Amino acid sequence: MAVGGDVGARTPGTSVGGRPVEWLVFGAVPVLLFCFLLVVSVVDGDGWAFDFRQFWQGGNDVVNGVSPYPGEALLATAGDHLDPQGIQDVFRFPYPAGAAVGFAPFGALDFDVAAAVWGALLIVSLVAAVWILGVRDWRVLGVVIGSAPVIGAVGIGTLTPVLMLLLAVAWRWRDRFWVVGGSLAVAISLKLFLWPLVVWLAVTRRWAAAISAAGIAAAVTFLAWAAIGFEGLADYPELLRRLTDVVAERGFSLVALGVDAGFSERVSELLPWLFGLPLLGATIVVARRDDGDRRAFSIAVLAALVLTPIVWLHYFALLAVPLALARPRLSLAWGVMWVFWLTPVQTNEGDPWRVVLCLALVAAVLLLSAGGPRVSAALGRT
Repeated sequence: MAVGGDVGARTPGTSVGGRPVEWLVFGAVPVLLFCFLLVVSVVDGDGWAFDFRQFWQGGNDVVNGVSPYPGEALLATAGDHLDPQGIQDVFRFPYPAGAAVGFAPFGALDFDVAAAVWGALLIVSLVAAVWILGVRDWRVLGVVIGSAPVIGAVGIGTLTPVLMLLLAVAWRWRDRFWVVGGSLAVAISLKLFLWPLVVWLAVTRRWAAAISAAGIAAAVTFLAWAAIGFEGLADYPELLRRLTDVVAERGFSLVALGVDAGFSERVSELLPWLFGLPLLGATIVVARRDDGDRRAFSIAVLAALVLTPIVWLHYFALLAVPLALARPRLSLAWGVMWVFWLTPVQTNEGDPWRVVLCLALVAAVLLLSAGGPRVSAALGRT
């Protein structure tokens, strides 16, 4: 069997590869694991919907007519001594104003009710994203929902599953400039680090879509800030700088790797650009080659992960997007998503091997999803 060929024999029975084993490995086990860990998260009040609380708080502040952003006095207390709860308390809502306004309907609800609704939306977003990307192999869905980044993303209530859906919509309807532009505009308004997807639109000569994505994102952000009286706008760059200083080395980014390796702060901050800019340049090269549209899109998604100075484990759920486009049927390539169970923690506290592992998996997805025909053949592309 080829390296990337379908896993599972066609013969019936209970042998390895038989359908009962497939249902167990790719169906029952991921679903039970997913449900078990979500129940654990709910029981652990400190873990369940931890990230969502910031989104809810931002929306609640908008509903109550107050600024979701911290004042100068509160921001001055930021430092390396903060634990995760302290970081939330100090930085309150470190996202663009568009996200705060967007979460206003949730902020109008009781937190527990809002968290339950949000959790259900995240699960629907995951399933919808995989389907829209063209995956019809149920085993792939099992791999995705059973991966550590995805379970963590849903458990703490992050935006990542929604971002997966928005990226899937952008790809599926990439030739309808209002759809692709609108979906990427919303994604960028929620998480600025996805801006490399505008580069993908540009290098594939979707100029109208690129302009609409950038323009709508800017307009949405401006109007959202106007809706809250431009509170926090002047101090927002400083908020992001302080947040990066406090949390960047606790994640899985190249900045964290540089700090763990003993590099200076300035050198560590340059590492994402050192590796990310060549990736953006690669989108220009591959866009003009065979299967260039998909490969350039995949590289842009990976470039977004490389360029951002703050990366949490759940961000790596986005790797399922380029993998789904390259491997719509189950293959050994999908094992990348389960390797993350070697480091299932959402934050990294000074363990360089965890960062190296995660970045190596990003590199593996780069080869699997964006490699040329020879690479795809060598890896057994299905």
